[in-house]
Amino acid sequence: MTETVRSPLALIAGEGVLPVAIARKLSEEGRPPLILTLRNDLETLRPLAGKLIHLRAPSMGRCVREIKSWGATALIMAGRVPKRVIYCLPLLFDPLTRSILARSLRDDHSLLGSIVSAFEEEGIQVLPYWQILPEFLASEGRLSERDPTEKEWADVNCGREILRVTLPCSFGQAVAVADGAVVAVEAMEGTDAMIERAGALSGTGSVVKMMKDGQDLRYDLPTIGPVTIETMHKAGLTCLAVEAGRTLIVNPDDTLSRAGKYGIAVVGIIPSV
Repeated sequence: MTETVRSPLALIAGEGVLPVAIARKLSEEGRPPLILTLRNDLETLRPLAGKLIHLRAPSMGRCVREIKSWGATALIMAGRVPKRVIYCLPLLFDPLTRSILARSLRDDHSLLGSIVSAFEEEGIQVLPYWQILPEFLASEGRLSERDPTEKEWADVNCGREILRVTLPCSFGQAVAVADGAVVAVEAMEGTDAMIERAGALSGTGSVVKMMKDGQDLRYDLPTIGPVTIETMHKAGLTCLAVEAGRTLIVNPDDTLSRAGKYGIAVVGIIPSV
């Protein structure tokens, strides 16, 4: 870890298991972070936090004030903030949040980039969360008990080609493919909801999840975990391909154990065929 990481840290915790894993790791190292969150499951985070702030609405101004009061000069942003928050709560935004939204496009990459720039303008460094959990990065090759079948590999390669087109357009980190047909492409609903939709449409197929070239590795790294596998199992999808070196597998032992239990192939791939 760098010297910056050893100083007091703040964590902006979105939805999902990744922020919990990061908070747990920091707490186990004896450095529980200041956690700022819109989540409602506060009892999950409270034991892992040096201090826990529950935000009723997005408030960049309050985040900056609380982080500086905590004595932190660096923060980690992890987890998904539902886009509905942006569209449903604009009247509750503080002036700094409104100014960020006004100067940014609403796609994830532009919006997160504007948020990072705003923190940096306040002297707060945004750290890549994979540095906290480097052991969670997916490696290349077979990750679960079985390799993809020939049919699944054909769908994976198809999905990889589709993502080459969608990712530069700042949407679609994941795609579901069955028998060479695109069943569903991820939009603002998130990967798990896309998998559920694909299951309802096809009841079979493979999921491919990758990262946009040039995307800032400090935030929005593709992430999978036990819930991903459970959702795939319920939806009937049988293969998951993730980008090696640029995808986090949260709780990897549990995630891959569940994949083995359900016969789901999980494999780390590179962008080029």
